[in-house]
Amino acid sequence: MSNQLQDVRRLEGEFADAMNRMYAVGNGLARMRASLEMSDVVETAPSAPNALSLPVTPVTPVTPVSPAVSPPATVPGAPSSAPPGRTEPVRTMAPMPSWWQREGAVTRVLAVAGAVVTLVGIAMLLALAMQQGWFVPELRVALGVALAVALVGGGHVVRGRESSRGRSSAAPVALAATGYAAGYLDVIAVTTVYGWVPRVAGLTIAAAVAVTGLLLARRWSSQLLAVLTVLGATLLAPVVTGELGDEVSLFTVVLSAAALLARGDRGWPMLAVARTIPATGLVLLGIAVTEGDGTPSTLAIAAAAALTGLALVGAVSAGRHHRGDVVGSATLAAATISLLVAFGVHGETLRTTGFALVAVAFAVTLAVTSRSPIGPVPTPLATTVGAISGVSALLAVMSGAPERWVVTGILLTALGYAAAAVTTRSRVTLWVAAGTAVVASVAYLTHPTAYVELGQARDHDATSALFDSLLAGGVAALGAWSVDVVRGIPAHVRRVTRIAALIAGLATSAVAVISVGLLVGDALSATSAGFLAGHALATVLWMLASAWLLLHGLQAESRRALSLRLGLGLAAVSVAKLFLFDLATLDGLWRVLAFIVTGLLLLASGTAYAKALDRTRPPAATT
Repeated sequence: MSNQLQDVRRLEGEFADAMNRMYAVGNGLARMRASLEMSDVVETAPSAPNALSLPVTPVTPVTPVSPAVSPPATVPGAPSSAPPGRTEPVRTMAPMPSWWQREGAVTRVLAVAGAVVTLVGIAMLLALAMQQGWFVPELRVALGVALAVALVGGGHVVRGRESSRGRSSAAPVALAATGYAAGYLDVIAVTTVYGWVPRVAGLTIAAAVAVTGLLLARRWSSQLLAVLTVLGATLLAPVVTGELGDEVSLFTVVLSAAALLARGDRGWPMLAVARTIPATGLVLLGIAVTEGDGTPSTLAIAAAAALTGLALVGAVSAGRHHRGDVVGSATLAAATISLLVAFGVHGETLRTTGFALVAVAFAVTLAVTSRSPIGPVPTPLATTVGAISGVSALLAVMSGAPERWVVTGILLTALGYAAAAVTTRSRVTLWVAAGTAVVASVAYLTHPTAYVELGQARDHDATSALFDSLLAGGVAALGAWSVDVVRGIPAHVRRVTRIAALIAGLATSAVAVISVGLLVGDALSATSAGFLAGHALATVLWMLASAWLLLHGLQAESRRALSLRLGLGLAAVSVAKLFLFDLATLDGLWRVLAFIVTGLLLLASGTAYAKALDRTRPPAATT
């Protein structure tokens, strides 16, 4: 018995020693955590004891007087059992520092301000030297070149010193950008002020200066320097030439291509904006100036097409680098506007051909970039490409098709995009098809509105109405099919599309029947009778479709409710047309036939539906 008691005491001593070691480890961990999380801990209640460091109280092993063992103290930092009176630190988000407290903010502001002030001073110095007659012109230009080179060289020196010390600031970029701006001022002096070199040579010199700036920006990985270099050269071009026109447009294309080669727009969205938007504006201004003279140049089309191609390449490159890129889509849309305007100011043949070529080119681009190895590109870019294709196709139809066949051309466009959506099973193509289908639907309304009254129907082109009705029905069918085959479309959208396609099919079929009636009536010199017969047959056709829906829905339980609703709704529409339109419009035998046939179809539909419903019910159990 005494040996067992000694063993118990020995175990208690070892337990107390282990607890002391655990307390020491816990306090050490708490102190380490406090030092690591000091930046996150904002405030601790002043009245609470220190939660990160608790004194260690050694446990003295005593002889237990009962088998009950006191619960051990909690190790500091354990989340599940905090000691009484302990207050956890309150953690809050650190407040955002002011802009001037952010790293490098003050340096950038001072660098940009210094660059602007220095550039203004250089410009004022050149102007003053010209006014006062200081030095000869050759020396002034030479001093300007030397100053520009010195500023760029100073940027290299500052950059080298910062790199050796492991620092980085905006000062080297500001110095280099100021130097290139001074170089542009020299280009203006030798071309516009003194006239020493032709305008084309001046643009070439400016392009060379810009290319060196872009190469330096790529070497330094400085988007700011690239943007300032491109903007300076682009805005300089009209000053060098003294006017807007083809020379400026072609210069902006060369500059945009150089900027694209410098980086490919990957990770530099502001460079994409700087090399595209101002250039597009200059091309548009050049088109406006030449078009005002009545002699628009085809070089504007080449410049706009090149800008559009460069914007497309840059957008695809940026999209592959960053999936969330939207700047490329915006720059592509802006560049395409200049291309469409360039085609729009020319004659009808070139305008229509140009719009059609743009539509086809962007349709092919959408197909190529939607799959590997180039794609898939981000959804915003794919949507922009598809939208440009659709808009260009509609513009081609409206500008080149004869007035009689404008609606037909729009419907053919919508039909083509719907077929492409079925073939490619692309949601972007489906959206483009839906947009063109909406435009086609609005254009098609000219036919049914003309068949409301006999006088308008006489003057309407029944042949084009019949052909357009067949095309519209095809658009509705292919549209519903494309929604069914494209993945990711919600079920309720598919259901609504089927209903819309059914309604469109019924409307187009009615217009087609009335068109046939008018054509037959014209051939028989009985246009009025053909018009009335067409309306009567359209009402009967709707009733037949209603009966088919009611019987067809009984064949499958999944579509029974929808078919029943559609069938009853169509029957109600047919009866409403019978009483509200046919009763007032039709006369004589056609009115009688319409009412009798519709009534008999209603009775037959009800009887057939009742019999079909009985056949679908399970047989009653026999006893």
